Amino acid sequence: MIQSLRPPDISVSIDIQFPRQSQAEAALNALIPDNVNFPKGLSVKMSARNSVLSIQARGKKVSVATMVSTLDEILEHISVAKKVMPE
Repeated sequence: MIQSLRPPDISVSIDIQFPRQSQAEAALNALIPDNVNFPKGLSVKMSARNSVLSIQARGKKVSVATMVSTLDEILEHISVAKKVMPE
C-alpha cells in the first residue's frame, strides 16, 4: 500500500534592510495590491519598521513549490520597486 505524503507546514521569515524607512514603506505599499488571492492554506504578513521590510509567510498543507513560487514573486516585486526608488 502506498501512502500519500501530505505537504508540510512551512514558516518563512525574510527581513530586507533599506537605506531609509521611507523606502521600506514604499516597497510595502507597492506590495499591498498584490497581497491578495494567495493559494488556500498560505498567508503572508508584511510590515516596515526601522528601515526593514519584514515578510512572514506561513503555509499549512501547502507544497514547498507553492511557497517558493509565492516568495519568488514577492521578492521580484521588491526588486522592481527598489530599482525605481530614488537613491
